[in-house]
Amino acid sequence: MNMFGWCESCRAIALEGWCSKHGETEPIPEINKVDVCPLPEFEKQFINERLEGLKLGDGVFLVYGDRYLRRIVVALDKPLVEIKIRKDGTIFTPLAEGEVKGMDPFSLWEANKERLEKLVKVSKSFANQELEKNKNAIISFSAGKDSVVLSHLFEEYELTKVLIDTTIEFPETYKFIEYLKDEGWDIDIARAEKSFFKLMPQKGYPARKNRWCCKTQKFEPFERYIKEHFGNKEVLVFGGERRWEGLYRMDEPFKRQHRHIANQYSVHIMLDWTAMDSWIYTWRNNLPVNEIYQYYDRAGCWPCPFGLTYRCFVMEHAHPRLYKFLEKVGAISNYGDMAILPCGEGKQMKHMLFRDMHLMDAVTKILPDICKNFEIHRETGVICVSDTMSKAGLKALVRQAKTSSMF
Repeated sequence: MNMFGWCESCRAIALEGWCSKHGETEPIPEINKVDVCPLPEFEKQFINERLEGLKLGDGVFLVYGDRYLRRIVVALDKPLVEIKIRKDGTIFTPLAEGEVKGMDPFSLWEANKERLEKLVKVSKSFANQELEKNKNAIISFSAGKDSVVLSHLFEEYELTKVLIDTTIEFPETYKFIEYLKDEGWDIDIARAEKSFFKLMPQKGYPARKNRWCCKTQKFEPFERYIKEHFGNKEVLVFGGERRWEGLYRMDEPFKRQHRHIANQYSVHIMLDWTAMDSWIYTWRNNLPVNEIYQYYDRAGCWPCPFGLTYRCFVMEHAHPRLYKFLEKVGAISNYGDMAILPCGEGKQMKHMLFRDMHLMDAVTKILPDICKNFEIHRETGVICVSDTMSKAGLKALVRQAKTSSMF
């Protein structure tokens, strides 16, 4: 159950509407999302620099938004700031005045102590029962907050943690892994054989219906690791997946056979945890935190197309080099989500890489009038054209397609 309440005595949010220390709370009607997150520190500074009449002070603030994260709200017991991300600029609207202090992490623990203790007890109990049946077990470790919490819950079992190096983790994540290894954490690395950037010109930029990167950058290296260490034996892989992270995990079972790795059984002992549960547990136990959370509310692959609208809102300022790369490859573009890349197969051709299929169709209709030598690969969002065509000419073609009646 997640009906958010405000405990004025603790000055903290009770995630189930009932304070562990003081009991009854005041309902918070505006929050429309279960998996609320703490406002990252960089984003807090970013917002403060753009607000007049309101300052977000020290402490923890909540962030929630719509499904596509184009409308973001910063809140405590009531909304404080509304952020709307639009193509013509981002709008910051203060909804309060003066300096507002956030929540104290210890007060959050006190308000939610009973809930957290129950979650920990159930998670450990279920894990113990699974390990009694099968000792072949590892932890899928992403270096994100949930996998750090998961590792702490499994501390007594001393299971090996396995990081899948997709080659596209944030720089802070690689730095965090080295820090943990220096601190004595047992972490193995399963690295993808081919760079994401070498595969992209052939396969297109990842999209909802073209998620090739999960197979090449995650499943294949992990399957190779399991085979090298366990052969064909059944292996329990404990992960930090949570039900509230997204619609695709809402119906996730506690345990299931992996869809692509036959002898892997994924076990999700944190399935009913929320992001705030993980954070409160982290603060209470003084666990190490990946620096990437100073900027974003999630770690993971930085070019991932899911949640990219929100991530780019911060990335342009926090990681400008990575942002410019996304512009270069067409993940974000002034030319309607199109990039121009060299042919990944070594042919004398250029690849026009699209994320907007309507724009690709419009270009396809007028292309025969301009170029005779081309190939259409709609399944990957790529049009291959002769290498003799200039980038300026291709961009002019896109502008023509955008302004035509066909688009």
